Amino acid sequence: MYLNLPELFLFGIIAQLLFLAVLAGLHGTGRHPANRLLAVLLLGFAGTQLEVFFHNTGMTTRFPNLAYWGTTLGLVQAGAIYLFTQAAMYRDFRLVRRHLVHLGPPLVAALVFWLSYYRQPAPVQLNILSDSQYPGVMNSLVLAIAIHGTMLSYLGATIRTITRFDVELRNLFSDLRNKDLVWLRNLLLAYSAVWLLSLGYCLLAHIFRVTVSHQWLTLASALVGLGILLPMTLLALRQPERFPGISPAQRAVAKATELPSTTKAQDEALTRKLEDLMASERPYLHSNLTVNRLAHLLGVPAKDLSRHLNQVLGRNFYEFVNGYRITEVKRRLADPEEDKTVLDIMYEAGFNSKSVFNTLFRKSTGMTPTRFRQDARSSMD
Repeated sequence: MYLNLPELFLFGIIAQLLFLAVLAGLHGTGRHPANRLLAVLLLGFAGTQLEVFFHNTGMTTRFPNLAYWGTTLGLVQAGAIYLFTQAAMYRDFRLVRRHLVHLGPPLVAALVFWLSYYRQPAPVQLNILSDSQYPGVMNSLVLAIAIHGTMLSYLGATIRTITRFDVELRNLFSDLRNKDLVWLRNLLLAYSAVWLLSLGYCLLAHIFRVTVSHQWLTLASALVGLGILLPMTLLALRQPERFPGISPAQRAVAKATELPSTTKAQDEALTRKLEDLMASERPYLHSNLTVNRLAHLLGVPAKDLSRHLNQVLGRNFYEFVNGYRITEVKRRLADPEEDKTVLDIMYEAGFNSKSVFNTLFRKSTGMTPTRFRQDARSSMD
């Protein structure tokens, strides 16, 4: 059997995914399960790609029992994506018995394929394959919708989980660098778009018999692997080392915004105390300032400070601290005697990321820092 260029491209992507699965598994021998879940996730990615490879190279015609194993294995990625995200977010995450429910989709798929395909004699299997217009879902429109719906549901649930986690981080840290999972959310959004396109094509293939050549399907699958799956894998391998997740104590502080309110007099007293501290000691100049550290300086529990910021001041910790940093930058940029660069001022004000600083500054002023400096100084002339 000779492989054309798109098929060789896809085969290379599959080989890399399998290699990285082994690598992730070897690095997942500790108590933290993130890498082991990543290994399972990569096997699911490889399974989806293998289904396309076997179908489009004609291997399923020569060996009918190869068909649909890739689809079954591919459904493992649904639960693995969700659980890996949980493991990356929370330091105390552990796999428990109830997580076995996420094996439901691949087990159900395996049962369906066994009853409707693998039990059939070879001539019937070949007839099913010849009538299939789309790899991995036989000729059943219901099965096609179920498989795509399962993946899209899990992807949507995972994206919503990451969004909630971002809220928790903003109640704990003033610098989200290496902590947030924006990279994963963006890649999952792209992956969701791929599954939506796949569902659309699948519907066209089943209802209207509209198909494209195997070479184009193979190339599209390889590009998904190269542009989404491999980058996601490489970033995921680094995540536990960059940030091990928030601890149970930190999570309790992050959720303290739901605590009952105190009296108006107590709130006003804490507000004055907080404003005095920010003005006198300027703790926001420290780039690694956390809500726990600021609460320690104030002499109050971190939960009380988090609740106060959200319920009384109407801002989370991230917004509160970076608001002071932006004010500091604006003050220095408007000073005609200040000769340091915008970048130097940014770092000295407590920012660690130029992109984050530019975004927050433009949101606050509606202009770039350079333009703000020019306008502020020209108005003094």
